[in-house]
Amino acid sequence: MLNLKLNKEAIFINWQSIFLLGTFIILRVLSFFIRTNDILQTTIIFSLFITMGVFFFKNPTYAFMLLLTELFLGGSGNLFSFFGLSIRTTLILVFMFLWICYALYHKNLRLLYIPHKFFYVLPLIMILTFFSFTNALLHQHNFADIIKDLIPYTYFILFLPAYHLFNKQKLQEYFIRLIGVYVIGSALFSLFTFVLFVSRISLIQGAYYKWYRDIVNGKITFITDFFYRIVTPEHLLIPLIMIIIVALLMRQEKHNHWWRLMFVLLAITLILNFSRAYFLGFFVGMAFLIYKHNIKKWLFVSIWSIAILSITFTSINFIASQGRSFGLEIAGVRIGSLIKPMSETSSYTRTMLLEPIFKQIKEAPLLGHGIGSSITYYNSLSHDYTTTTQYDWGYFEMLAELGVIGTLVYLFIIAILIIEIIKKIRLVNNYHDIYVGLLGSIIALLVINITTPVLFHVIGILFITLVMTFMAQPLTTFDNIVLTLYKIFNKMKKTIT
Repeated sequence: MLNLKLNKEAIFINWQSIFLLGTFIILRVLSFFIRTNDILQTTIIFSLFITMGVFFFKNPTYAFMLLLTELFLGGSGNLFSFFGLSIRTTLILVFMFLWICYALYHKNLRLLYIPHKFFYVLPLIMILTFFSFTNALLHQHNFADIIKDLIPYTYFILFLPAYHLFNKQKLQEYFIRLIGVYVIGSALFSLFTFVLFVSRISLIQGAYYKWYRDIVNGKITFITDFFYRIVTPEHLLIPLIMIIIVALLMRQEKHNHWWRLMFVLLAITLILNFSRAYFLGFFVGMAFLIYKHNIKKWLFVSIWSIAILSITFTSINFIASQGRSFGLEIAGVRIGSLIKPMSETSSYTRTMLLEPIFKQIKEAPLLGHGIGSSITYYNSLSHDYTTTTQYDWGYFEMLAELGVIGTLVYLFIIAILIIEIIKKIRLVNNYHDIYVGLLGSIIALLVINITTPVLFHVIGILFITLVMTFMAQPLTTFDNIVLTLYKIFNKMKKTIT
């Protein structure tokens, strides 16, 4: 018997969640209006530096909360920049500098070590990154492109402070609120942007479009008069969180309606993003949730999830088109392009990249060309040659940059993580749903990486690092994890047998 004494107030239903949602909105409004004002942007960034320092010396956990806030509410991390360096990168560098100084000053080297096998993954990643960086310099790649590709790998270092700080209840509860606000905020932001363009309030190449493209690092793509794709880099988390929620819903018990509401909000964002890779990753990841779950419950929740996605898609199209279409023709084109790439521009362009990518891989199959690589391909639509660093093929880009050896090393790290998750699932007799959800999300990440380079994207590495942090925690903390899950939306006292 597991006795869960819930608080009078649910974790997410809290004033802090409202404050964070306001922060999510204000950050974007402020970013839009001061996008050309370097002085104000610099002032904001320096203010955050000072705040980070004050928070750290008061309590490192508070500083880490500030960093997590930027990671989950700050979009792509480029809402504000300082001499071309994003606010996210600078905050991470400042925090890690303070963390190392703090550990050395207090002679607490335990803060620079993790008593888990994942700790030895860090030197492996450092060696891989250093070699790829050196290899890139030898191949004389554009230095800006090298640094751009190098930055995501540095996010693995967050594993150190995350492991030591995430065992604190305050941070756990704050993190949960951040995730919830990220879900709500992403849906609202996508819907707001969608309405702006469908209603013609904003136009392609207008001020909002350019801000969204250059600062948010997103894409707004015209599909029909009543449907635009609304894409941002941080949407990568959407299908992964959806899989975790679906796994929790597969547990044989009555669930709080907030879980289903969160899934609907995630579905809205995913539909407006309309990425085939994300959908494929979600469906494959959801298929793996059958592991350790009742087949009937798995089937019921899976059908419910697909139904919600379908209803959301048709509803958005029906409302946006004022009753003229359910969007089935749009879905038909997207699905059909998987079979006939020439039927859609983006799919056709992706196939044009294959020949130069394969040629590049053959030139250095074992060691690759290093990070920051680029390819030149002939665009048969525009009838000219184009050079790009966007390969649009995750595993092929890994082979081109890291070589066979580097790619196998990286996949070996992912394999270790998957094995560790499976071990935890087998050790836990009950309440294993969260671990099964994490397994499904990692599988989804691997599937998405086929056509969308996510394993070495900032958001992808951040997710992997957080999963490593969660899995590295001792099993003795499991009861607390279960309690926290039930406290997210519940506030009544209940006993679970």
